[in-house]
Amino acid sequence: MSLDHIRETILAEARAEGERIVATAHEHEQQRLDAARESLEAEFARRREQAENEQRQQADRQVVARRAEHNLALLKQRNEILDDLFERAAERLADLPDEEYCAVVGQWMQDIPADVGGTVLCNERDQERLAGLVARLNEGRPEAARLRIEEYWGPLRGGVLFQTENYEIDLSLDSRLKRLRETLAPELARLVFPDEVTV
Repeated sequence: MSLDHIRETILAEARAEGERIVATAHEHEQQRLDAARESLEAEFARRREQAENEQRQQADRQVVARRAEHNLALLKQRNEILDDLFERAAERLADLPDEEYCAVVGQWMQDIPADVGGTVLCNERDQERLAGLVARLNEGRPEAARLRIEEYWGPLRGGVLFQTENYEIDLSLDSRLKRLRETLAPELARLVFPDEVTV
């Protein structure tokens, strides 16, 4: 074997080894690139899904906020209608003919204890209207339990306030209607707004 031939064999083997090393390096590099690409694609998919979820959540929050605004507007409108309804009822009660008005307030005044005297406070108009009622109530009461009727200087649309030295009973028109409204509000709402739709 000649030196040239040995040299050629060594060079051929070196070239083959170099090509194998380069091929292995390319293969490793390709695997690293594929792994990096897969990792980037997975990260991109995760971030895209996260962004889509955030957009959905934001849209859901906006829908919930709009629903709340809408339902609040409906509730406000419903309350305004009920306020108007009770305001008209108060006006009608206050404007009843004297006999009917005295009968209504007389029913309320049944809450005044028969053995306790005190002052019946009412507005200026009712002082005259209710004087006969108070006189009739006093007929069956002992002297110490007599009722005195006086004008109340505060706001009092109708009805009376009964005051003693120790306590007060609110038998006013507004107080009665307020309690009535609290009691009847759900039923009235169903009657007045039977097909109320919320979103």
